[in-house]
Amino acid sequence: MASSKICSDLIGSIDPKTHENIHPDRPIMCNTDYEGSGQLKHLRHGQQPEGPPGIHGQPTLHPFWAAGFSFARGHFVVQVPYDQYLPMVFQGEEISMGLRGYTFGYDYYAAEKSICFHMYAVKENKTKRNKVASFWENAPMYRGAGKAAMQRLNGIIGLIPPNVKYFDREENRYGLGKVRSVDKFYKIFGIHRETQTVEKHLCRFVGKPMMRLFLPYLRPNGMGIDYDKIDYEFVDPVPKKDKR
Repeated sequence: MASSKICSDLIGSIDPKTHENIHPDRPIMCNTDYEGSGQLKHLRHGQQPEGPPGIHGQPTLHPFWAAGFSFARGHFVVQVPYDQYLPMVFQGEEISMGLRGYTFGYDYYAAEKSICFHMYAVKENKTKRNKVASFWENAPMYRGAGKAAMQRLNGIIGLIPPNVKYFDREENRYGLGKVRSVDKFYKIFGIHRETQTVEKHLCRFVGKPMMRLFLPYLRPNGMGIDYDKIDYEFVDPVPKKDKR
């Protein structure tokens, strides 16, 4: 198990005098889609919904891992270390880490309350935050590195055809686990690799519906959901004529 989510914005979240948390909402991870083009097209977790928790007294199961806040026992980073062969990659990191962790048997949960926040480049913090150096400022020094890295990332998690070659050094260390398959993940959560599309409105399922359906299959020893017993495929619940 890992507690993982994006962080809400710092503004309006902490009382400036008492430093207490005054933010009633918390985000969950349920929104992803393809971006980019060609073989470098990848899955990116977009803006995530925030709101009061619908489940109380326990964290909420959700499908995706987030880099903003991730807390787990130390064996997570032993089993799923950051891939050292992904220079100049920013978008795509989260689906890579999340899927690799999933194949090792880890599940991801959103805490009932937000416990950390982030200074985004918005409102009164925009000018200050935009002065912070970003790694992509070094892109001209490493031309082509990001493309090769993204090809590797997509190759390891099965987002490109198996006949497409990629840099696979130490893939046994930075690759997939053997507890679960990525095929099962993509099937359950409506990610179609052959068309590079996703089923929309997954957030309507994540929360109480997902908890009701999946938690009964939590292993007796508490070591994750037994996905072998789950026969579910998410389909967009919104009829095509009603989509906006």
